[in-house]
Amino acid sequence: MKAKGLVWCAAVQLSLVLAPAGFADNDDELPSVVNTALATDSYDENVQPVVFERMTAASRDPFCYGSVEMMFLDINADTGGRITASFNDNTTPGTEISFDTGTGVQDAFGVGARTVLGRQFSNKWGMAARYFHLEDTETGVPRLTPGTTPLPNFGTYTETDTLKMYSIDLEAVRSFNPGKTKIDTTFGARHASLDVDSLFHAFGVITTGNFVNLNLSNGCAFDGTGITSAMTFRRQIGDSCASLFIGGRGSKMWNHTDSFGRSAGTIVSNPSTPLSGAATVTRNNAASDLVIWEGSAGVHFEFELRNLPATAFFRVAAEYQDWDINGPPTGGAGFGGTIGDLTTNSFSSAGLGDTELTGGTVAMGFTW
Repeated sequence: MKAKGLVWCAAVQLSLVLAPAGFADNDDELPSVVNTALATDSYDENVQPVVFERMTAASRDPFCYGSVEMMFLDINADTGGRITASFNDNTTPGTEISFDTGTGVQDAFGVGARTVLGRQFSNKWGMAARYFHLEDTETGVPRLTPGTTPLPNFGTYTETDTLKMYSIDLEAVRSFNPGKTKIDTTFGARHASLDVDSLFHAFGVITTGNFVNLNLSNGCAFDGTGITSAMTFRRQIGDSCASLFIGGRGSKMWNHTDSFGRSAGTIVSNPSTPLSGAATVTRNNAASDLVIWEGSAGVHFEFELRNLPATAFFRVAAEYQDWDINGPPTGGAGFGGTIGDLTTNSFSSAGLGDTELTGGTVAMGFTW
């Protein structure tokens, strides 16, 4: 696993588990969201801030909670491989154009979602289920080889990078309540999937009389099941309805990966015979593992709904995630040659990549 997994940490999804958790003076008291709210004339009659009080025996009943969270993220999802391609007209000085790309979704903005459902059985024990999902597709101009300047040519060049990832958790929650601090530890099972692909396409007349149609692609995918564990600290701000939280989560899944590198193309340079070819290198069902580190920190608010048997909560946070696939390497596939006046060189290498997500989250939910 990578050292960067040791990040500042706090888990938004953990705070969702904590949503119904309050702050008590000892470990035998129930979470705050089932506390009695103190109404004041300065607030809306239907919504009151939750004021944290000492629990009474009457509020020891189990309860449920659920939330929906939107995640606004900067995405860096690496395929673990590269795609290179160059086109050179031998009748002109220099190389017409050269690319070094195919590393996946880089510095892109994406929106993910997380949902949580849970049940608090007592002030100490609970259970939560969590689902996270993120997809992103970016289409644009491929990255040029550093230090090169394209010469005039008439080709069209595009790259499409895709990311698909999700995780499903089911875990037990153990809570501790020292004073106004709330500590939750969790342990359970996680199923996770990660798929990153890149596709490079060159098409058109590169220079007069030289036509190219070239496709290069690479990618890697993992789907497996394992364990997940986390710890979160939450502290009430004075006697207000707000609290600060910070925590982290680590997970490891085992199964198999699929990775590939492909090339296929046709080059025409009249009056020469066209050059065509295709090649694929794959490594499927290779024993691998996926390690995930997560962290977030933010502010959590709770409001009791006077006319409804429920409490609403709202949370904003900063979040970081790192997904890293570990497994055996894969080779690559190339296409190239000289036909007429045009020399083409291309190669698509495969590998096992990782994904980093950094950004902010907003969550809303209820306990009942």
